[in-house]
Amino acid sequence: MNLKSLNQVSDASQAPQDDGPTTKTPLSGHQDQLLQLAQQRNLEALTTLIDQKLAEQVVKVAEIEFKNDLLQLSVESSEVPEQSVTVPLIRDFLSQLRLPEVTAVTIYGQKLGQELPFWMEEVALDLLILDTQALMPQTMAAGSAEVTAEEPSPLPEAAPLPSETALDITAKYEAGERNFARINLKDEALPGINLTLADLQEANFVWCNLRESSLSHANLTSAQLRHADLTNANLQGAKLQGTDLQGAKLQGANLSWAVLRGTNLTDADLTDVNLQNATLERVIMPDGTMLD
Repeated sequence: MNLKSLNQVSDASQAPQDDGPTTKTPLSGHQDQLLQLAQQRNLEALTTLIDQKLAEQVVKVAEIEFKNDLLQLSVESSEVPEQSVTVPLIRDFLSQLRLPEVTAVTIYGQKLGQELPFWMEEVALDLLILDTQALMPQTMAAGSAEVTAEEPSPLPEAAPLPSETALDITAKYEAGERNFARINLKDEALPGINLTLADLQEANFVWCNLRESSLSHANLTSAQLRHADLTNANLQGAKLQGTDLQGAKLQGANLSWAVLRGTNLTDADLTDVNLQNATLERVIMPDGTMLD
């Protein structure tokens, strides 16, 4: 046994015994107070706790705010924050914190000193435990030993491959370019393209394939999207003032928090579209009526 351990034993034997209740250190008490305040949607406490979680990544919260059941926050660093590391850290922490009525978080990553974020991602907070029984076929869950033969499902149609133009735009976007105003992409195949936060004012997307694309918070003011396929596209928070969406396919598209002023939706397919908290002013609806 070394001298340090002997001193520890000696100090412990001479220390007065205290059978009374233990008290928390000021540090742990302060942390508990921060957690309580954060659960009450206190932004200052929430910022401090998130900064603690991101300390090893040298990333800090720049802006944070609540929008009903959505939390929006921007994080910044001297270099662009690593999205694949930052997002899971924030998501897991907020899922455990269980903020009242908050079901999702939108996270923006930006470099210190730059106005526009480099990336954006919205994630649902994992507040529920999946029931594995619910994922099993009914015959198996019921304990049936009989295996029923099923007709083979037809193969889905192959999705169109992105065009060379789409690959070129993607390369420029990943290099940091965001200004694509007045670009002509008529008849192009751009399925799944990511143009989040891009400037697409007066762009031409007529008959363009934009299925499952990410146009969240993009500026599509006065853009031409006639007959464009925007099935399951993410247009959350997009600016759609004066945008022409005549005959567009918007099945399952996310238009929550989008701004639609003077937007033309004549003959557009709005099946299952999400318009939660969207701004709708002077919009021409699919049936030709004007929505004030």
